[in-house]
Amino acid sequence: MDSKRLNGNRRKSIVSRNSGKSNCIMATTLIQMTPEQVHRLWLARQGLSQLAAPPTLTRKRLQVLLGQTGGLQLDSVNVLDRAHYLTLWSRFGSYNRQLLDRWVYEDRIAYEYWGHEACILPISHLPFGLRRMRRFPPKRWETAHYWKHYQTNPESKRRVLRLLRQHGPLESADFDPSLADREQTKVLGWGAVMPKEDKRSLVLLWHAGKVAITKRKHFRKVFDLASKVYPSHVQPVSKQDFFDSWLLIGLSGMGIASEHHLASYFTSPALNAAERAEVIQRNLKSKRIREVRVQGFDQVFLAREQDLDACAALAEPQGTTLVCPFDSFMWSRRRVEEVLQYRYRLEIYVPEKKREFGYYVMPILHEGRLVGRVDPKLDRKQQKLLVKAVYLESSFADSQGFRRTLRGKLEELAAFLGARDLQLVNERT
Repeated sequence: MDSKRLNGNRRKSIVSRNSGKSNCIMATTLIQMTPEQVHRLWLARQGLSQLAAPPTLTRKRLQVLLGQTGGLQLDSVNVLDRAHYLTLWSRFGSYNRQLLDRWVYEDRIAYEYWGHEACILPISHLPFGLRRMRRFPPKRWETAHYWKHYQTNPESKRRVLRLLRQHGPLESADFDPSLADREQTKVLGWGAVMPKEDKRSLVLLWHAGKVAITKRKHFRKVFDLASKVYPSHVQPVSKQDFFDSWLLIGLSGMGIASEHHLASYFTSPALNAAERAEVIQRNLKSKRIREVRVQGFDQVFLAREQDLDACAALAEPQGTTLVCPFDSFMWSRRRVEEVLQYRYRLEIYVPEKKREFGYYVMPILHEGRLVGRVDPKLDRKQQKLLVKAVYLESSFADSQGFRRTLRGKLEELAAFLGARDLQLVNERT
């Protein structure tokens, strides 16, 4: 754990909040909190606190979750299922994916845009998205090594917009590859092949708010003119409100967090250290947030007032689930390591022989603690969920009851994925 213990000469807390009904304590300068309170509030904000009897996924519950966490990350990796489907399964158990797609792409309670990365975002956050579209690309992107290679010429962008005006919604595959650039295929820094020019133009126009993703077909994006997808009456927020959203959305998702934890949670807007410091000071001055001292940590944490007031009613976490690698709970891996003492690294781009755990490893969340991880793979041809390994943390007190619970959760996952069989290959501690 990288955190440092508080110095012994720190000023002690002297005033109780809420007449002793809360465990939150007011210090002479900072509110005092325990790591357990930080942990419990984080789970509650993520919808991962009470899992013993998962609630049914409804349109309203989806809206609440999107609003609290900031969004559902989208990712093309399909070892088991798409990331956004798994993120919801972790909280709600089995549900109808078609309902989710209808709520997002027909009812428009959400939209696809950049949040942590590409995400399904609550439609209430569209004013923030529109501001990013106006100032795209972010300064940080302009200096990235791949940026100059990803650019397209104006004619390609005009061609993409013209085809969408003429033909309506189109997939990227609908654009004639013969119109793409003739350069040799390049490889992006993380190992992905550089798309053809018109496909890159689609992505750039999406970031810039000229086109939008109107629906998906078997996870393939379908694009249309943004004017036909986004509500015309919605206006972008001011630059200041946009910058503030980085802080407020991050605190909504994590509850109580340090600047370092917040930095990697929401990357729209992408702020540098000086900009983050300015945002924090402005919101402290306006009393939208409070500074918090967490026992055992040297850095100052931040929280919204309403979240501090809620900490007295936090129940002990219950239940067991498996967490998708792209879950919003895992967005700040530094936070996961410092608060939960659980080190997690995505090994998809690590050569197989150098992997510590596996290609697509899911953390095990049990009674509010990350107690291990599983290495699963869905064999679609044989309709079998193969669990290649189960790893448990050395600090975890294993039991037969836990193993029965874990197997039951794996069986639930297999059913959600349409697998008729579950095969457990190896268990390791």
